Amino acid sequence: MKEFYPKKSKIFIGLYIFFIFGAAMGDWKVVNMALGALPKIISAGAIGLALIYVLWSGNFRNFKPLSKFSLLFGATVIGIVFCSILIWILDLQSFSYILKGVSKISYQLLNIAIVMSAVYLFEENSAKYTFFGIASANLVIIFLGAATTGIGGAINDMIANITSFGANDVINNSTFIRAIEIHDITFVMGVFVLYFLFFCPGEKYRYIYAGIALFLFFAGLKRIAFLSMFLAIMFALVCTVLGPKAQRRLLVFTAFFIAGFCFFYIIIIQNGTFARILTEHEIELNGREKIYDYISNFYTVSPSYRGKGYEFCVQLLKSMKGTKDQVVAITAVHNDILKMYVEMGFWGFLVWVLYYYVYQTQWFISRCGEKVAVCFMTISVYMLITYMTDNTMFYYWSSMVIRMLPMALFFSPVKEIPLKQTNVLRMTKFQRMVYRKRQKNKKEALKPRMKQPLPEK
Repeated sequence: MKEFYPKKSKIFIGLYIFFIFGAAMGDWKVVNMALGALPKIISAGAIGLALIYVLWSGNFRNFKPLSKFSLLFGATVIGIVFCSILIWILDLQSFSYILKGVSKISYQLLNIAIVMSAVYLFEENSAKYTFFGIASANLVIIFLGAATTGIGGAINDMIANITSFGANDVINNSTFIRAIEIHDITFVMGVFVLYFLFFCPGEKYRYIYAGIALFLFFAGLKRIAFLSMFLAIMFALVCTVLGPKAQRRLLVFTAFFIAGFCFFYIIIIQNGTFARILTEHEIELNGREKIYDYISNFYTVSPSYRGKGYEFCVQLLKSMKGTKDQVVAITAVHNDILKMYVEMGFWGFLVWVLYYYVYQTQWFISRCGEKVAVCFMTISVYMLITYMTDNTMFYYWSSMVIRMLPMALFFSPVKEIPLKQTNVLRMTKFQRMVYRKRQKNKKEALKPRMKQPLPEK
């Protein structure tokens, strides 16, 4: 009998797509208002599928690289938890407050477990099947929204929204546009556009998938995401014309630049320069400047600032709701960079930016190769812009997809192996022969380690 592979099983593929589809339908505003984030637990079915397969087959072929990815991603979550607990203890916070904060961030560990399960089952196809599930839910939500206004009215509203570039009066006066404005999924569609255009060379229908993702990206129309998309595409295009060594230099430079920029951004937020520049250029902030100004009373840009602990900003905005201090109706900060600084403190924020951008970039270069590292940084450039004015850092689908796509590319048979800091031209003939043999062996080792089918009995 032949060995069973889940990446080729229609049953496993169908079940996984169904789990992702069901979870993504929870983003439909009708369901979301009734059940909140509860439908997302459906996506945990991927963990069940992985457990069934590993217990049945005993196949541990990819556990070693998956464990390394798990540690890479999990360290960020664990670091935030421990940093917050230390701050809460110093601030003498109650146990219930600490427990609530820990539970808010710990769901990211479930998110990581789902990503690992999907990549274990489907390897390079995990990204594609996740896209199928999320995109299908997005299309169904659009059709359900169109059912309330009619196809003609929905098309007219969508055209008006696009041509006005998401003007507030168009959105507020359209039931259909408000129904299909799914923040998390819209941002994720932008990531999939980048992935299918630049990092999916072995996929036959990559441009069709990119077209679908682009349509859904326009349908959701998050204005900040267009700037994100432009900068990410420019970065990816520059990387395509560079050699591996030049790519490495650019990746490392970009990582350090982002780390420095994040601190600079906090400074101009704190002194009001950021809001003033946008206001002078007539860019709508929709009340964000009031939130930033209010929160500025609770932090300083100084090495002595120790932070407030995870979820402080949300609890702060919730506590002022309905009081004389309320500045806006929303309780989200709409600025993840600012939120991380206020909650993690100066040194916690410094460790976070260096780990997230600099260390992870170096890790991807050395362990996965330049192509995977470019994928990671392109997505990071895209997401960074959204972090500056939105809450995407810990959005469920955003967190899942930005972790999964570099991994899917790593497991793809079409990949580049990491280059060593070795000058082949200065080697002797014997050294060159040994070096090339080692590189060949590493290339073989990086390929998906599938066992050969057993001979039929």
